[in-house]
Order: sequence, then C-alpha cells, then structure tokens
Amino acid sequence: MFHLFTLQGKRIDAPLEHLPRNIKVHNTEAKNRVRKFVNGEPDNQSSSMDGRNRYMEEVYRETSRVENNKLPVYHVSEIMTSPVYTINQNFPADKLWQEFIDKNVHHLPVLSDDEKITGIVSDRDFLKKMIGSNFKIETDSGMTVNYIMSTDVIAAAPLTDIRRIARAMFDHHIGAMPVIDNKNSIAGIVTRSDILYAIIHQPELNLWA
Repeated sequence: MFHLFTLQGKRIDAPLEHLPRNIKVHNTEAKNRVRKFVNGEPDNQSSSMDGRNRYMEEVYRETSRVENNKLPVYHVSEIMTSPVYTINQNFPADKLWQEFIDKNVHHLPVLSDDEKITGIVSDRDFLKKMIGSNFKIETDSGMTVNYIMSTDVIAAAPLTDIRRIARAMFDHHIGAMPVIDNKNSIAGIVTRSDILYAIIHQPELNLWA
C-alpha cells in the first residue's frame, strides 16, 4: 500500500497499480599442498607462504560464514534512512542549496507548519528553477521552497516490499520516497541508492516478482 500526499496535506491510500500517472514530481574447497624442497631441505619461504595462504583462506571462509548468516531483507524499513532531514515549506529558496550541502543529502521532504507532508524538493529541482543563464542563483525576494518543490508526494508504509518501492520509483520517475508511520509522521526515507546498496550487499534479497 502506498500513500499519496497532496499540496493540501490530504492523504490518499492506493495500491501501486492505482497510483496516478501524472504525479508532479539505492564454498572454498581446501587443496592438498606440496611443499617445495631445496637441496633436500624444506623451503622455509614456501612454508611461510603456506601459513599465510592458510590464514587468508580462513579469513575468506569466516567472511563467507558471516555473509551466509545474514537474514533476508524484504521491507523498506530495513534499508531506509532514519531519522530524516526535512524542511519547512516557507524556507527561503535562496538558502536551500546550502541545506543540501550542510546535510549531505539530495532530497528533502517538505513539511507544512503543522508537520504534514506537502512536497519534496531535490537538488535537481533547485538547479532547474534557480540557476540562471549566468550560472548564478536567481531568486525574487521572499521566494520560498513552495516555488521549487514537487507536490503530490508518493510515500510508503514501513512494511512495504522493497521490490514494490523500486517499481513505483521506476514507473513514476522519482529518486526518493518518504516512509511514514501510522500517524502520518515521517519515519524514514529511501532512495534509489539505498535499493542498489541493498542489492549489492544483501544477496538474500529476492528480485523476482
């Protein structure tokens, strides 16, 4: 189940298939070894190499055991980032770029004064609307994040399947999705990078439908 938040703060619950298309908007096997002899005596260097090889093999096996002991991941709550940096809808637009730099993020959910989701803004949104032909920030006095942000935000519940999140991002061309709890408060955020990281580092993540 996904949740669509409008500019007015209204929440619409819908399955993935019913989301509107016009939304504005991460075994090794031991081998027998042969010792090298020099003039009838064991080669100490070869013996030392055998020791190092055995050590490296054991480290590899231990790493494999740790990887194999990982539990499968299915839900977005297992890979989302939390807590989440957010920004107020009345935040000055000309100061937004510094927020991305200071917080080291590419997306910021936008909240109303009563802490409801009204939009989401990305660094790409900023660059598209705020950088002029002379590559300088161009903004009218008093312009706020409201002017830049994308509205009608798709959000997900913590137990949403990761594959469904990925499908929604692909279908609706979005790079990040807020995750909300049962009180409509932001519990986390997941990005394309989070999903890619999970695919790389979680071999138990099932990718078939």
